[in-house]
Amino acid sequence: MPRPHAQLAPLLVLASLVALVAASVASARVLSIEITRRAPLLEGRAFGARGAYELIEGRVRYGFDPASEANATITDLELAPRNANGLVEAEGDFLVLQPVDPELRSGTALVGVPNRGRRLELMMLNRAAFSFGADATLDPARETDWGDGFLMERGLTVMWVGWQGDVPPMPGAMGLRVPRARERDGRPVQGLARSDWVVDQPTTRLELAVLGHLPNPAAAPDDPRNELTRRRGREAAREGVDRASWRFAEDRRAIESDAGFEPGWIFELVYVAEDPPVIGLGFAAYRDFVSFARNDPTSPFPIERAIADGSSQSGRFLRHLLYEGFDRDEAGRGVLDGVIIRIAGAGRGGFDHRFGHPGRVGNPYESFFYPGDEFPFTSRPTRDGDRKAGLFDRMMEGRKAEGSGRLAQLVGRGTRWAPKVFQIDTGYEYWGRAASLVHTTPDGRADVPPHPNERLYHIASAPHMSLPFPPDPRSEVAPGLFRGSSVDTTGINRALLRHMQRWVEQGEPPPDSTIPTIAAGTLVEARSLVWPIAGLATPRSPHVAYHLDFGPRWSQGIVDRQPPVRGAAYGTRVPSLDALGSEATGIRPLELRVPIGTYLPWALRTGMPGGQDEMIGYLGSFLPLPSDEASRRPGDERPAFATLYPDRAHYEAAVSEAIDGMVEAGWLLPRDRAHAFQAAIERWEWMVGRNALGDE
Repeated sequence: MPRPHAQLAPLLVLASLVALVAASVASARVLSIEITRRAPLLEGRAFGARGAYELIEGRVRYGFDPASEANATITDLELAPRNANGLVEAEGDFLVLQPVDPELRSGTALVGVPNRGRRLELMMLNRAAFSFGADATLDPARETDWGDGFLMERGLTVMWVGWQGDVPPMPGAMGLRVPRARERDGRPVQGLARSDWVVDQPTTRLELAVLGHLPNPAAAPDDPRNELTRRRGREAAREGVDRASWRFAEDRRAIESDAGFEPGWIFELVYVAEDPPVIGLGFAAYRDFVSFARNDPTSPFPIERAIADGSSQSGRFLRHLLYEGFDRDEAGRGVLDGVIIRIAGAGRGGFDHRFGHPGRVGNPYESFFYPGDEFPFTSRPTRDGDRKAGLFDRMMEGRKAEGSGRLAQLVGRGTRWAPKVFQIDTGYEYWGRAASLVHTTPDGRADVPPHPNERLYHIASAPHMSLPFPPDPRSEVAPGLFRGSSVDTTGINRALLRHMQRWVEQGEPPPDSTIPTIAAGTLVEARSLVWPIAGLATPRSPHVAYHLDFGPRWSQGIVDRQPPVRGAAYGTRVPSLDALGSEATGIRPLELRVPIGTYLPWALRTGMPGGQDEMIGYLGSFLPLPSDEASRRPGDERPAFATLYPDRAHYEAAVSEAIDGMVEAGWLLPRDRAHAFQAAIERWEWMVGRNALGDE
C-alpha cells in the first residue's frame, strides 16, 4: 500500500474529532453541520490524476421557512413546530467524498439520493460490492466498499444527502429526522392511512410499514373505521376479515392474528393514524444541502456544479422533486445543473402527503394504488381530460418560451439555465413501471417528444436489478427458463454519466434520446407481441396505471378516500421484440448484440401461492439458446447457439465488433472494453460447458 498523501496529515488528526460548522447567512437554510468522521480514503491512495480522496461524514441541521414560496407545496409544514426564529427544523445525515487537493477537483458534484438509506452509486457506477445487509457503514480502508474508482478518477465530489423521513436507525443508513404535525390547538392530527401485503408465506404478524421502515402507528386500535379486507388479485373484489380474528400489536405498528394470515391473499388495512411526520421536507433538505455546498463560503466541500443522481425509488424522488419545483432554493437560486433519473419509469411516489410512505415499493404486484402513477408523466405539457400539465412546468416557470434560439432563463427569481435531465429506463420499467407514459400521451395513442433539456434512454431487455452470471441452477423455474437476468447496465450507465458531466461542464450535447416510439412501430401494445417460443408463459399485462381519486383534499396532500376510487386506466405500451424475443430497440447491451439466449426484462411469480401470472418485482428472465438443431425444443423458433457461433473464434470476433460499435456510439467507455470482453467469454464458457453436459 502506498504511503498516505502528504496533504492528508492534518486529516489523521481530524478523523478523531467532531467539528461543528455554523453556516453563514448566505446559506440557503442550513443552520449548521456537524462532522463526525473525516478520514483518508484507502489510506491516501491516489486515484489517477485526481490524487487522494477524503471521506467527510456527519449531520446537518436545517431550518425551513414556512412562509417561503419555495416551500409552499410541503404538506403540513404550517402545522410543524417552529424555533425562535419561526423556522421548522430537521436534522439529516450526509456523506461526502472529495479530492484532498482543491486544485484537482472537477468542481462538479454527483449528489446521490440514498435509496431507503443506502448509497447505490458506488455499486451501480463504481462496481463496488453490493450489500443490503443490516450494516450500511462504509469503511474508508475496505477496498470492496469503493469499487474500481471510476467516480474518483473523474474528479467528482460525490455526495449523499439523507432525505427520507421513515428510514429506521441502522448503522450507516442515511435519513432525515423530521418533526410531526399537530393541530394549531395542540391536538394530534389524525387521518386515514393504509397498508397492504401480498402474503406468500404463513405469518401471524404483518408490519404496517414496508421493508422495516418507520410506520404511521394506529391512533386508536378500537376505532370502528379500522377495517381489514382481503382479495385474490390486484383488481379483485375485496371481502371483509372478521374483526375478532385480528388485532393491532401492542405497539400499534403491526397487526396480528393467532390463526395467521393465509398465503395467496392480498390483505389490505385501512385505519386511523395520528401524528404524521412532515415527510415532504425531504425535498427541501436535498435542495438546501446542495445550495449550501455551492453557495456558502463556510462549506467544507465547495462545489461549482451539481448533478443529482437517483435510481428506482430515488429516481422517482427526483421526478417528484422536479415536478414540485425544488430545483431552486428559497432565494430563487438554481441548485442543480443536471439530473440523472434511473429505472424510475413514469412514477413519482408517496414523498409529500399526510401519512405517506416514502419507502413504499413500486412493483406491479405489491403496494397497490398508492400515490405515484399520477399525471403528468411527460416533461412537456399534455392533456388529461380538462387538465393540461407537464412534469417540468414548475422547473420552467417564468423562463422564456421555447423557440427563442437559446435555453430559457428564469425571470424574476434569479437567472440560470434549466437543469439538464437524463431519464434512463430498462425494459423492466416499460413492463413494470409504465415507462411508456414518460414519452406518450396519457391514453398511449401518440408520441410526445422529449424536452430540449432532456434525453430519454431505454436499455433494451435489461431488468430492474441484474443478478450475477452464471444463473443459479435453483432459479430454473421451467425447463430452460431461469428467473433472474444478468444483463449488465453498469458500463452503459458509466458512459451516460460521462455524457452528462460533459454536458454540464462543457456544453457538449449527449447522444440523442434512444427510445421506442409509436411512429416507428417499436412501441406497441403488449397483446400484439409474437414470441418466438411457443407456450412461453407471459405476464397477464404490463403494469397498469390508473386514474385514482384520493378525495377532495388531495391537492393539499391529504387523503380522505382509502382505498382510493379507481378510474380509467392510462394507456401503456411496451417495446417490440427481435427474432430471439429480446427487445429490439433502445440501447442494446452487449448481451443482446452477441446473444447466447433470450433476455426477458420481466419474471413471473411462478410457484408462488397467488398471482402466478403476475410479474415478480425487480427481476428479469433468461432462456439459453438451444445448443444445436438436434436439441431444439418443439415450438422454439430461435437459432441454435452452434449455428450463430461455429467456434470460439467466430464468437470472439462478434464480441470485439460489438464492443467497438458500443464504444463508437458512446454507450461504452474505452476503459470498460476489457471488462465487457471478459464477461462475454464467461458466457461462452458457460454455454459450452452446459451443452457438453447436455443440460438442456
